[in-house]
Amino acid sequence: MSVTVLSDGDAVAKFRAVNPKSIMYFTATWCPPCKMISPIYTTLSETYPDVAFGKIDIDDNQDSAMEFKISAVPTFVFSRGEATVNKFSGADKAQLEKFVKEL
Repeated sequence: MSVTVLSDGDAVAKFRAVNPKSIMYFTATWCPPCKMISPIYTTLSETYPDVAFGKIDIDDNQDSAMEFKISAVPTFVFSRGEATVNKFSGADKAQLEKFVKEL
């Protein structure tokens, strides 16, 4: 499965509603750690086809960043349906892989 760009709040709500397991990756173009973790996130989306992978640029979709209380990037929000089950900030490959497996 590929990474879906979520450009507004409606796209985020629909993404969570239609996917039993999902991850939202909050990022920014000016963020060096985001640039480092992005290819890893894309690879994980191919490795785990049963999980939906979304990507949100906090500068383009500020409403969703506020809704999920994003204070740093990169931040990953893990959901089952519309319920958030995990969240962490930082470009930590091991932690990202661990939470994807647990989802």
